Amino acid sequence: MALGESLDKINTVFHVYEVKKMGDAIKFFGDPLTDGVTIYKTLWGDFAQKGSNLELRREYGEFVLIATPFKHEKDNICINIILAVLTAFTTMISGAFFFYNVNPIANPFLIYRGLPFAIAIMFVLGSHELAHYLTARRRGIKASLPFFIPLPFISPIGTLGAVIKLRGAIPDRKSLFDVGVSGPIVGLLASVLVTVVGLTLPPVTITHSGEPTMIISVPILFQLIERVVPTTSGTMHPVAFAGWVGMLVTSLNLLPVGQLDGGHIARALSGDKGKYVSSLVPPLMFLSGLYYSMRGFNGQMLLFWGLFALLFSVGGHAQPINDTAKLDSKRVLLGVIAFILCLACFTPLPLQA
Repeated sequence: MALGESLDKINTVFHVYEVKKMGDAIKFFGDPLTDGVTIYKTLWGDFAQKGSNLELRREYGEFVLIATPFKHEKDNICINIILAVLTAFTTMISGAFFFYNVNPIANPFLIYRGLPFAIAIMFVLGSHELAHYLTARRRGIKASLPFFIPLPFISPIGTLGAVIKLRGAIPDRKSLFDVGVSGPIVGLLASVLVTVVGLTLPPVTITHSGEPTMIISVPILFQLIERVVPTTSGTMHPVAFAGWVGMLVTSLNLLPVGQLDGGHIARALSGDKGKYVSSLVPPLMFLSGLYYSMRGFNGQMLLFWGLFALLFSVGGHAQPINDTAKLDSKRVLLGVIAFILCLACFTPLPLQA
């Protein structure tokens, strides 16, 4: 934003009578024309998009707006790399164990068989979080690089997913929406791609050793892809299973709850009204889990999701600085599509013995 454009915008809420440049900072001395909250809501987003923080102070009896460049914290990428390597390792073990019956203790040199699954799941999770990261940076929001979370014991997935940390304020509803919706959309596209590739690969034949077989319930979107992509009968290939996992993760993240991606989208769409929807989701999942459990199904997953949703709802929704400017029609439509995709990726009983 040029200085002249800045002054025009600032003067709508803060009458400037002197401008001083001091090092990297620009100080606008003047008189507030409204309250401090309105000043921040009006100006913060424009300055943030240009890489500047904005602060209102009173110095020696004068009001002053101070614009300073964001000081991006240097990420300790060693932690990100270590966690990514560990997650690649744990997902590779899970892929080898559950799809090829490789005992990682008895045959540690055979765990490489789980590499296709590890690559596929890392690609899906990484795409999701990288989309959040790039969108946050583009909207002037400080964000960390993705942190992958390895699961320290053998499971069908081998990871608890990945996260990024948002540091600092969120300028407006548009920024909150863009950050929230970018991850699920990109992650779902990656999941669809991985699913298509996995369905075209030869099925895996597993020799079971007495353990109960897990039956996978696939969501509507997965079923639609199966109708389009020519497949052969047999056990699902681990790469296709990674796509299934990606859809499951997408549906969870799009739940309209608190700090989840769906919570960000709902908050940006409906403002404070989003908290009412957020409060209904956890008990609804708990009741659904109890219902399925009483009917002899594996409802524990829904009970876990209910706890998961409750934990993410406790912190409440993210609060953008400018909470008055509503979303444009294109974003509203995209938000509706995102929640439709949530339903298309959701299955209440994903795994049954």
